[in-house]
Amino acid sequence: MLKGALRRESVRMTRGAVLLLGGFFLCVAAAVAQREAAVSELEALPPGVTLPVKVERALRAGKVQVGTPIVVKTTQRVPVSEGTYLKAGAELDGEVVASIAGNRNGSMPATLSIRFTRLRYGKQSIPLRTKAIAIANFAEVNYAYLPADGGPDMGIVSEANWTTRQVGGDSVFRTGWVGPVLGAGGQGKVGRADYYGVYSLPEASPNDRRSFPRALGVFSTTASGLYGFDSGSALNSADGTITLTGPGKSIELRWGDNLLLEVISSS
Repeated sequence: MLKGALRRESVRMTRGAVLLLGGFFLCVAAAVAQREAAVSELEALPPGVTLPVKVERALRAGKVQVGTPIVVKTTQRVPVSEGTYLKAGAELDGEVVASIAGNRNGSMPATLSIRFTRLRYGKQSIPLRTKAIAIANFAEVNYAYLPADGGPDMGIVSEANWTTRQVGGDSVFRTGWVGPVLGAGGQGKVGRADYYGVYSLPEASPNDRRSFPRALGVFSTTASGLYGFDSGSALNSADGTITLTGPGKSIELRWGDNLLLEVISSS
């Protein structure tokens, strides 16, 4: 009985601390929101801006034709400067530039290459080049939206208060949607979350050195490469072309897969 009482008291104190911390982050989020505004006139994006996007059609190497158009959409709010952001749902236009079936013995890997060339936001659009930092298949993406323990999160019904794990290992601790992102392996705070998305801590862009957060979507701050793909699959991204290779007969991007893109250039 004594152990049960102590356990209940421990849970009560823990929840109290979480609520207090959550209140602090809500105040911080409100202050941040007052300083930020949605982009009204779309201009060139600085290199280093990240665009978490979702694939909305299947693209199978050896089956999809070269030249097939692709449209993906951003999955969350995207900071593009210290005080402005793109709302979720911005669209990137691209196309398939290589589609080669593999021969299974490894001498000719399955190859799928795509390239994004334009960002559309409302009725405005700009050209851009991107590289892929990481790609996660739909199963890994779904796990990132579930409680970190794989079941009911300690009896917490509302997902606004769940602790979740990003693709790559970072953990997001939410209270009322708001909370810190802690790095895998005891790295400490590496980002923050709010109702509109998950972000890294502010980072300087390569050219003008202005500091602002990077949008992460379902990915960790250290995410890199492929997640949930067959062993031996690889991601290579250079000069605006994103290439996936696999050891089998084919490699595929499926509906629901997520990509974390980074702007190389935009004008």
